[in-house]
Amino acid sequence: MRALLGGRPGARSWELGERTVPEPGAGELLVRVRAAGLNRADLLALGGGYPVPHAGPDGVFVAGMELAGEVVAAGPGTAGRSLGDRVFCSAPAAFADYAVVDARRALPVPAGLSWTDAAALPVALETVHDALVTQAGFGTAGAVLVLGGTTGVGQVAIRLARALGADPVLATTTSQAKRAAIAAAGADPLVGPDGLADGLLAATDGAGVDVVLDLVGGDQLAAALGGIRIGGTAIQIGRLAGPSATLDLNTLSFRRLRLIGTTFSVRTADERAAVAAALTPVLDLVADGRVRATVDRIVPFGEAPAGLEHLRSGAAVGKVVLDLADPVPGQA
Repeated sequence: MRALLGGRPGARSWELGERTVPEPGAGELLVRVRAAGLNRADLLALGGGYPVPHAGPDGVFVAGMELAGEVVAAGPGTAGRSLGDRVFCSAPAAFADYAVVDARRALPVPAGLSWTDAAALPVALETVHDALVTQAGFGTAGAVLVLGGTTGVGQVAIRLARALGADPVLATTTSQAKRAAIAAAGADPLVGPDGLADGLLAATDGAGVDVVLDLVGGDQLAAALGGIRIGGTAIQIGRLAGPSATLDLNTLSFRRLRLIGTTFSVRTADERAAVAAALTPVLDLVADGRVRATVDRIVPFGEAPAGLEHLRSGAAVGKVVLDLADPVPGQA
């Protein structure tokens, strides 16, 4: 099968190579990949800044971490799964014609959702739902700020927060040109960190937002603290602006804020399966279109490096998705 390989010393992109089609083990499904989403973590993995447990002794690995496709084989312990099932999920080694996935993490693709739209959802949906609902404890009302609203995760975060009842939903961008994308997703746009806390207080009648989903880090997180309500929560998810921030600890303490860091890279298989299982009620929101990804562009599998460069440039609004729907070489 075709596969995009990372881990070569000094490589800034993936190498298109061949690998043997894997076999599913106990509790696993073999999926014919039809589309796969690109993530910022894929960039980090290329540079050695993100753990890749399935890398070989030489450091080379099949890239990718989310996909959509149909089940073509199943290992023991996967009762209830059928060949031909359309599924989408986060999974390692997704940039290949076939991938083995944990059956517990494979969710049914809602009817009418295209392969490319489905492949753009798993990582963002898991990340946002886990942060907003499980960790921040968001219920059915409150104000939510998304720091980094034009990222792939940010666009899903806006729509999920809105669908769950958040009001207002606010989101930041560093570009005036991208304000429209935030508004189209359902949030009030705020540009840059200057005056951010005052803007949040003004939008919430002085109370502050209940939850901040921080996909950026750096100065934006620091600027938002004063605009979070007393007893509110900030979830630190991504670090596009860098891994360091200077925070006002007086603001943190006097407003009695909770600051929670999160990542999936060090979670166990059971923990990740639990995150996927928690998404079951959200699938209705995906099915009726209230929660969806914004797909910036679809790139043929053989042109993956171009998609990678587009993501790296920072110009994308939403997700870049690889299309693997063309026939596998040597097969009908």
